[in-house]
Amino acid sequence: MFTLGMLLSCIFITNTRLEEQGIGSNLIDTASGDFSDFDQYAVTCYICVNVSDNIICNQFAIDRPCKPGETFCHTLHIMDSKGTSVLVNKKCTTEKECQRNKVGCVEIDAQMMCISCCDQNYCNVNVPTNSSTANFDDKITKMRMLAKNLFRGQEKALTTSVKQVNGAWPSGQYTVGVAWLTWCVSCLVIGCR
Repeated sequence: MFTLGMLLSCIFITNTRLEEQGIGSNLIDTASGDFSDFDQYAVTCYICVNVSDNIICNQFAIDRPCKPGETFCHTLHIMDSKGTSVLVNKKCTTEKECQRNKVGCVEIDAQMMCISCCDQNYCNVNVPTNSSTANFDDKITKMRMLAKNLFRGQEKALTTSVKQVNGAWPSGQYTVGVAWLTWCVSCLVIGCR
């Protein structure tokens, strides 16, 4: 598994000679700040509106990825005083609507209303029934932001030029530096073991 220590050891170095030959600019262009893959992440949720229970909701749910920007699955579950489902709503929504302070259960008259939010595919398969199951899960969002920040850091590192005392690397070290850079980028893209 690719560890954080290995990732941090991937130091991307460019040299003036790389830039003079046009090689460095090619490397920078391929690592440009296009983070659209991170921003366009589409989660797939169970989607149903005003259904009487969870079994019916999941059985007849609309199955398609959420729209870009809708990165959370939102579940609203209302139960009567006996704990029997009265209403189930499941939908895709934005990070603005799904926040830690907007989930949980509240008793209104003789009914219990529970809301949960999560950001993984089909994570809303179950409905919240109490304060323990009405939770907020943003693991994917956190990982997406971490990856986005790491790639931003990678881009900055690619544009940083580090010179030896004499201003250029011997050709053997030069090749090793490019090979190390290639390995680091491939580890970030496909993962290393």
